Amino acid sequence: MSESVVQAPDSRVRIPALERFTVPLRARVDDLRLALGALSGHKLRSGLTLLGIVIGVFTVVAMMALLNGLSKSINKQLGALGADSFQIQRWPAVQFGNFSPEVAARKKITVSQFKALRDALPQAKQVGAEMWEYAKTAYAGSYTNLGTQVAGGTPEFFTINNLPVASGRGYTEAEADDAARVAVLGATVVDSLFPGADPVGQKIKLGRMELTVIGTVERQGGLPMGDNPDNTVAIPITLFMELYGTSRSAVLGVTASDHESMKKLQDQAVGAFRRIRGIEASKENDFELVSNESLREMFDNLSTVVMLASGVMCFLSLLVGGIGVMNIMLVAVTERTREIGLRKALGARRLRVLMQFIIEAVLLAFVGGAVGVFLGYCASWIGQFLEFPAAVPPWAVALGIGVSCGVGLAAGIYPAWRASRLDPAVALRDE
Repeated sequence: MSESVVQAPDSRVRIPALERFTVPLRARVDDLRLALGALSGHKLRSGLTLLGIVIGVFTVVAMMALLNGLSKSINKQLGALGADSFQIQRWPAVQFGNFSPEVAARKKITVSQFKALRDALPQAKQVGAEMWEYAKTAYAGSYTNLGTQVAGGTPEFFTINNLPVASGRGYTEAEADDAARVAVLGATVVDSLFPGADPVGQKIKLGRMELTVIGTVERQGGLPMGDNPDNTVAIPITLFMELYGTSRSAVLGVTASDHESMKKLQDQAVGAFRRIRGIEASKENDFELVSNESLREMFDNLSTVVMLASGVMCFLSLLVGGIGVMNIMLVAVTERTREIGLRKALGARRLRVLMQFIIEAVLLAFVGGAVGVFLGYCASWIGQFLEFPAAVPPWAVALGIGVSCGVGLAAGIYPAWRASRLDPAVALRDE
């Protein structure tokens, strides 16, 4: 007699593949809904908790917007010197605080020293000189232009400073030698004094002196820190000294024949100018050499210092914010002990309770990061309204949000772990 075999039905419950993904997703959505309800129920407490994170993220976004805007503007404006040009001047290009006694004691650079340097550098393509006077008023009929910068220069002034003539012409060597009453105007001066009209051939006044406009310069856009070439009136250097005296120090500009000879020409110019100034071999230069490369290096060094300082401020603010988030989450666990016990008694697993409180902490920190980013954008918009370059880079937004969420995650793990470890029986007896 053959033995019949009876197969027991498969007791395993097969869960559809789609449901394996939707069940955890629904659980996280529920956790998010509970987190939003908990935060909205304590708005003031949550807002005060977020202050540290808001300040930290705002610091990062605002400083990065400032540095990013300055970098873009400086990259654009580095052409203020021609690509193969450099300058020799009395003072450092950028100075924070007072000059040292050695720098303050430097003698001015004179026109005669300019001529001696020009004779000493026959290999240079151009050698020019310029002087500046600020906050003057230019007049044309009933129109005025306040805050005008007056530049007195040799004919090389326009090419050395990369200021192409848009209409008319620049002044000649003869006009520069004879202190001719001529002027070349920047775009802002043209807009103010001759709105909708051609200024070439017209008359303007600087002080009581009447000048004939012989040309205009192409619109450049103002520098973020420093001169605005569009608000400049350029006149021959001899006329400048006649108007404003000879007490000012000249700035000398030198242009190399090609980029390859630039470094060699700089060394030759420094050596020649040391001899002209009578500087002993054992002493330091009593002048500064400024080029696009030196300005870029200076800005990069300044950016590094600012980024380090803002990084320290951000770290301290986020540390305070993280401590605040951890504290508020510990308070939330204590306040909701009976709720946690009830959920666990009804079958909620430790992972579910853990994820609920972690999501709540991350959401709290995320809101703080979002507010900090918004305030950073507001600071950027205010800067743009004040015509100061500021542009928030996308990576700064991602960094601010990411770091704030990371702080929330780190600060929420311990309170969430404590909540998940509560004994339901003990938790339900909590008053």
